[in-house]
Amino acid sequence: MVSNSLKKQVLARKKAALKGRVEKPIKATKKKSTVKKSTKAPTVVKSDGLKWKSVEIPDTLDDFGGFYGLEEIEGVGVEYVDGKPQFVVEDESKIANEEDGDEDEEMKDGNVDHKVTSDDDKEEPKQKTKKAKSKKIEEQEKILKDGIPTSLNFANIELPEDDVDLPEWSDITLSPYTLQGLSKLGFTKPTPIQKQTIPLCLEGEDIIGKASTGSGKTLAYGIPILEKLVADPSTKSPAGVIFTPTRELAHQVVDHLNQISKFFPFTQSSILTLTGGLSIQKQERLLRYDGSGQVVVATPGRFLELIQKNTELATRFGDLEILVLDEADRLLQDGHFDEFEQILKILTNSRTKKGRWQSLVFSATFAKELFSKLAFKGYKPKQGKGTDDDDNKEVMEMLNSKLRFKSKPQFIDLNPNSKLSEDIIETLVECLPAERDLFLYYFLLMYPGTTLVFTNAIDSVKRLVPFLNNLKIETFAIHSNMIQKARLKSIERFKEASQKNTHGNKSTVLIASDVAARGLDISGIQHVVHYHLPRSADVYIHRSGRTARSGSEGVSVMICSPQEASGPLRNLRKALANDKGKFRGKASKKWTKDVQRLPVEADILQQLRERATLAGELADSEISKKSLSKEDTWMKQAADDLGVDLSDDEERVDVFLQKNRLKKENKQLDKNQTAKKKWELNQLLSQQVKKDLRRSYLTGGLQNLADFIVKGVGHDNIIGHDKTNAIEQLRKKSQKIKEKEARAKAELEAAAAEASATGK
Repeated sequence: MVSNSLKKQVLARKKAALKGRVEKPIKATKKKSTVKKSTKAPTVVKSDGLKWKSVEIPDTLDDFGGFYGLEEIEGVGVEYVDGKPQFVVEDESKIANEEDGDEDEEMKDGNVDHKVTSDDDKEEPKQKTKKAKSKKIEEQEKILKDGIPTSLNFANIELPEDDVDLPEWSDITLSPYTLQGLSKLGFTKPTPIQKQTIPLCLEGEDIIGKASTGSGKTLAYGIPILEKLVADPSTKSPAGVIFTPTRELAHQVVDHLNQISKFFPFTQSSILTLTGGLSIQKQERLLRYDGSGQVVVATPGRFLELIQKNTELATRFGDLEILVLDEADRLLQDGHFDEFEQILKILTNSRTKKGRWQSLVFSATFAKELFSKLAFKGYKPKQGKGTDDDDNKEVMEMLNSKLRFKSKPQFIDLNPNSKLSEDIIETLVECLPAERDLFLYYFLLMYPGTTLVFTNAIDSVKRLVPFLNNLKIETFAIHSNMIQKARLKSIERFKEASQKNTHGNKSTVLIASDVAARGLDISGIQHVVHYHLPRSADVYIHRSGRTARSGSEGVSVMICSPQEASGPLRNLRKALANDKGKFRGKASKKWTKDVQRLPVEADILQQLRERATLAGELADSEISKKSLSKEDTWMKQAADDLGVDLSDDEERVDVFLQKNRLKKENKQLDKNQTAKKKWELNQLLSQQVKKDLRRSYLTGGLQNLADFIVKGVGHDNIIGHDKTNAIEQLRKKSQKIKEKEARAKAELEAAAAEASATGK
């Protein structure tokens, strides 16, 4: 606490210094004073000797693009001497004074403010700023008097309401802050995984949780961590460290935690993300702030780099309370576990507290067989009469060999009979490899909505974006070659476009490589399209899990070529159905009946074929030009750096490179060809697609087109077609198949009974 006498002395000194400074601008209106100022010799000052002013960041801007502790200064010049910057100051008031400290300019006298504003109207905006700063200083003084640390200024935090009514959460003992956050976010009842795991987590038990994608696993481990932090806010050791396999998942987890902790008495940097692709210096600086990093969400690579560089951080994180592995199956795979194993070793050796930390392990998949390559000819899913207990025992043994639990962990499996969520409807499209683009366009036109398309290659991602944009479908991309900020920006743009296009019943598409397959939570994803069949079953599960989240339904579409159907698709269906006891022995030949085909109308597909061909040629030309230009630039730059003359003959010596270059050159279109094809494509896009290819009479055919147009009903993109919904259409088809099978079964039973009666 600061004594009252000392406060009075500081205030008196600051007021005296302020009066002298405020009177100077009044005299500065004379021309003579300006001349004198210009004749003063400039002073060279170090950066830490200037009076920097902190920039206040509005709460609505979150972390202001990642800036923390941002400061600014005006009226200071910068000169470069021998390549080094020097700060040049003509006004000595810009130089920091040790006596006054950083708050010299913030302590203002109200009477002086009034005097200045009455003499010079131009000073009015400045005086308003001074009054605002004076008010801020008064608030800070009040905080000092009350004995509350200035680093925890909770003025903007709403107090939890006493009348929060969440009866479904009454069985779990939670703080008012958590209940307030759940109420504001609309989480009126816990999901099954949350209901079973949160009470055990609060009791300090180690947990292994297996639940389908989109089941609420983030809050299942997030709420116990926040509760532990609220129970002991003064502790300097982290309440929890959460590891994720991808950067996107880490940022998403932080977003979820920030949303629910909005009403908690935390500082702005209490919950931090430590991932690659962003400045490590900034992350180190944030960790030095008081109260920062009490909850950390990290990728193993960046976290290992930080604790290896700084032993203090290693000691600090070694005393953590809860260790979480989200999407643990990927973190603990062979080849991915090396970094995490080093982290565990460093944290264990640096731990000063007695006993082990609490471990929480969550994932949608744990079975080893799911990680096998589907294209591998020797692929054989586990056969025989295996039980769920055997699978769970295998999972426990695998995790015990990798992790060191403080006690026997509680295993919670919420989807023992199915690896996919029951809300996901699977469907299959069979086509030739060259027709993938056509069938993708057909699906997006027939079933408009928010769609996520996964490919196995980054080149396919880069090609599909211009292909669909040429067809007037708003499309975005995300892949592993993009820098982190570009990925996040692309996802944000996709979300904004999706919200806008939903009202207009238009398609919005995100083309992604498998970097987005795990944990990415984008609300409103209606369809997931597998442009290529995934390489392993676990990737398929996580891809499909991007839809049907938080209780909603979704569709997973596989575009499959004959080559994929003969091997990878067969292995995939066997792996997914293994838990259900299907496809074992002779029954394995019936795997094709497990997934239904997407209904395709040939007349509509035929009208889209020419559009897809033109859009594909334009996309190929655009990609080829960019690729060749990039190659030429790289080769020339390398030659210049080496001081070598690069002739055209030398540039194409390698046979493979020459063939690849010729292939790209053949796909290029000149300006006239490009303009012609764009015009042809626009002409086709301006013509509406018609059902049954009817062109002569609006009232002809099975349905009256004129009636459709007048009433404003029917499909938005196809004249004469009813509005379609992929989920409803596939559910109806599935129901018809079940009814047909039931009738056939009943007929067989009746025939058997009749034959038995005749035999008697």
